[in-house]
Amino acid sequence: STTNPVIGLMEEQKNIDQMGGTMRLGSYACDLKKGSKSYQAYGKTKIQERHRHRYEFNNEYLQLMEENGMIATGKNPETGLVEIVEIKNHPWFVGVQFHPEYKSTVLTPQPLFVKFIQAAVDKKIK
Repeated sequence: STTNPVIGLMEEQKNIDQMGGTMRLGSYACDLKKGSKSYQAYGKTKIQERHRHRYEFNNEYLQLMEENGMIATGKNPETGLVEIVEIKNHPWFVGVQFHPEYKSTVLTPQPLFVKFIQAAVDKKIK
């Protein structure tokens, strides 16, 4: 009931009474901005990640957010849904809409986890 719903229930979820398996589930495309931390982690501009949620970033606040230093660096190419945000001059501030842990294994860790650990190690060494 906030007057500033920066994060809100997805439009298609608002009239659902029986929640069950109605949330945004499955793998969705995401386009990454070149030069972003996320792009550096994945090494490519197009990725697929798994989702399980009912909430999303409200794009009405995107310009204001970016004017104040938090940049949308990953978006769904079909819907424009913000999938990844970063703070440019922070050692490692990366927030994601998807669940990176769903595709991470011991032998093939999720790229964002690897880069997060590397940023922590680099920060400790300095």
